[in-house]
Amino acid sequence: ETRTMGCARLLAAALLATASALRAPGPTALTLRSAASRPATVMMATDPYTTIATTLELVEEKRLLTKVAELGLLTKLEKAGLKLSDVEPVLVWAEENGVVGALGELQDDFLPLLPLLVSAAPLALPLVGAAISVPAVVHFGLAAASVGGAVVVTSLPDDSVTSVALQTFLAIPLATLFPALFVGAGVVSSKLN
Repeated sequence: ETRTMGCARLLAAALLATASALRAPGPTALTLRSAASRPATVMMATDPYTTIATTLELVEEKRLLTKVAELGLLTKLEKAGLKLSDVEPVLVWAEENGVVGALGELQDDFLPLLPLLVSAAPLALPLVGAAISVPAVVHFGLAAASVGGAVVVTSLPDDSVTSVALQTFLAIPLATLFPALFVGAGVVSSKLN
């Protein structure tokens, strides 16, 4: 229970620190065309405090921290020599180097995704638990295979717009996202196993 409460406090502190560093929500103008073809201006803004409050409610509702504790993810990280207190220097570094300020400029685009990610987390946690149990060499092999898959996909003939679109849709994640995820999982797995 104390570890779960510590996680909850750390998560709340990190979210509140991020929210306080974000710029005050200002309206963003969006021009739409009405049926009469004249522009209509709509004002939109993201309130970071409301989004973070919704996110924290979802964390509590989904019992996310309890599920993390039940899966033993924190215990595995502790055995690897990683503690939640190790996150603090990263947060300080992010603040000192302007990363938190840069996030303020992206809040309207990415902050609304936070509750969605938290809602999906209970489904992803068992996958994370299983992924960190896999030997690191498998993760690194999957990263290489993913890059190889991107090479294969891009070597297919570009004979139609549909095939080019499909190649792009497949090649970008195969060449960037999946290798980064697999290498990251491999590094974590090598520390844990």
